[in-house]
Amino acid sequence: MRYVAGCVSKPARALVLALVVAALMAGCTADDADTSPDRVDEYGGAGDLPGALPEDVAFQKAPRSAVTAPDFSAELLDGTPVAAAQLWEDRPLVLVFTASSCNECASVHREATEVVDEHEGAVALLAVVRANDTNGGREYARDLRLDHPIAAGAEGMWLNYAAGQPPLVVLIAPGGKVLRGWPGEFDADELAKELEGLYESSPPADE
Repeated sequence: MRYVAGCVSKPARALVLALVVAALMAGCTADDADTSPDRVDEYGGAGDLPGALPEDVAFQKAPRSAVTAPDFSAELLDGTPVAAAQLWEDRPLVLVFTASSCNECASVHREATEVVDEHEGAVALLAVVRANDTNGGREYARDLRLDHPIAAGAEGMWLNYAAGQPPLVVLIAPGGKVLRGWPGEFDADELAKELEGLYESSPPADE
């Protein structure tokens, strides 16, 4: 078969077009497909804030001797403002001080999240990166995909919690009292026990 410039048949043009499309598609590797987001909102942003406290949940008051947690306001990774006092108003809050370049921090963050997720919305978790780590924090959030908010905290906020170097996990009781902290060495079983102990006992059944 002989092709003459400007006189390519319709079937031939269709074949050429198909080959061009196939070549373009070959440039879209599996890795490229994996990087496309599977949700429209940003990981660590407003979409990951906790919902309403489950109706059948109640917590005990923190001991009077417990230290009041320093309140703070910050922005989530998508720019949404968040106030710590709103998160711990009616439920325990687990703070995780972390950093985008810290592998140990990511491991601790995952472990703390697994414990919190066992409580099905009754416990809140907020991770905190430094304000100058916001861009890295967004990539960190996309990598972990933990479905809990991440805030960018000012240096003063870190100092208020004596969070010199991450990781640091802090458990805050409903109402804003610090119950326990795990600087560096984190024990997920201890966090689980502390959280279980915060629930109110069921009232005795009528005889």
